[in-house]
Amino acid sequence: MKSAIKLLMIFSVAGFVLASCEGPTGPPGKDANSSCLKCHNTTKTDAIEEAFDVSAHYEGNPRTGKYCARCHTNEGFKEITSKPWATGALISTTNDVNNATRMACATCHKHSSFEFAEDTITQVLRTTAPVSLAYNNYSNPTDFGKINNLCATCHQIRGARYIAYSDATPPTGGPVTNKAFAELPYFPLDNSKEATTVKYTVGTSFSIHDGNQSNLFAGLNGYEYAGKTYTRTWKHSENSCTDCHMNEYDPTTGTGGHTFKVNTAKCTECHSGSNKITPVQSLIDAKIIELAELLVTRKVFKKTTGSSGVSYSAVPSHDFYGTLFPAVSSATKYATAIPATNTVSATTGLVVYGNTVTWAVDADYALRIGREWKYGELGAAYNYGYINSELSKGVHNPTYALQLLQNSIDWLKSN
Repeated sequence: MKSAIKLLMIFSVAGFVLASCEGPTGPPGKDANSSCLKCHNTTKTDAIEEAFDVSAHYEGNPRTGKYCARCHTNEGFKEITSKPWATGALISTTNDVNNATRMACATCHKHSSFEFAEDTITQVLRTTAPVSLAYNNYSNPTDFGKINNLCATCHQIRGARYIAYSDATPPTGGPVTNKAFAELPYFPLDNSKEATTVKYTVGTSFSIHDGNQSNLFAGLNGYEYAGKTYTRTWKHSENSCTDCHMNEYDPTTGTGGHTFKVNTAKCTECHSGSNKITPVQSLIDAKIIELAELLVTRKVFKKTTGSSGVSYSAVPSHDFYGTLFPAVSSATKYATAIPATNTVSATTGLVVYGNTVTWAVDADYALRIGREWKYGELGAAYNYGYINSELSKGVHNPTYALQLLQNSIDWLKSN
């Protein structure tokens, strides 16, 4: 019944087009049926729905907060792709999208024309414009290629979130307000500062947010040490995202097509039956751990073992207001944390974002480095997050990934 209704709707739309505008323009004798039904037929649409239903783009509930909705809801993505990049307004949707829906066909697809003899990819995708990366505060658009630009709109390093903090009860002095959230990706890439030091404060974040696939693929925005050479391209740099992530659909394994999960069986056809992915990921993972352990030794990272395994995280050298944490026990209170204190407006029903500084005696003094970070340490820590959060573990550009990790390791050993 579902297929019959769908097919009836397709014919109804096609009939309307023919009756109202005599079909799409193009070669003589070309009508709506020959154009539309190549894609909009029951067999194809059912297969696409089956694949998309198991994709990560469809799974889970929509995230309706305005800083997430831009890429985690159907409505949010439509909103940000309808705005001019130059406005810089794309860090979030205008407001929370409280009645948001999950991503669907119309999130990424729209028909801007029926001139199918032209570039059909451009006409059926919501955007193919060069991407002004959030990392660069939406300036200097980067062209990843038409279909890749659609993916890179979201699959990029997340920009800073402009959330103000308040301090209701500091132990001394008056309350401090509107101290901007410091999103670390905005400032560690100036390698002329390697001889300097920097405060790594509470409230600063290495958050890449599992989304920098486009940056790594293009060999962009890693921390590059002075005097080192970096190779931005490799043998798959000319490929599109869809070449791998939408290769042949296999319903048995639930990969390929609109699952966006790589059908690795098709990859081995070009690699003489050899699995090239696992060895690359194993090599990258070993380098990630080597780098993390060096950072732990220097007390700029800490190592935690839990039920999900071993994890590494940065240890702030200074509290939220820039006061150095001592490396010994102290009864002094420091601005040690900034938990979210979001509220919901009684008048608008929208979330009012905010965080409040927490003052406490420092319990992590034994983990503190007791000095400012060296800028090269900051770059190494950033590169750890850049590769570790990228999800492919370097597969999207193993050449650049290995150079970032190895040069970070070498710098730490030499400095």
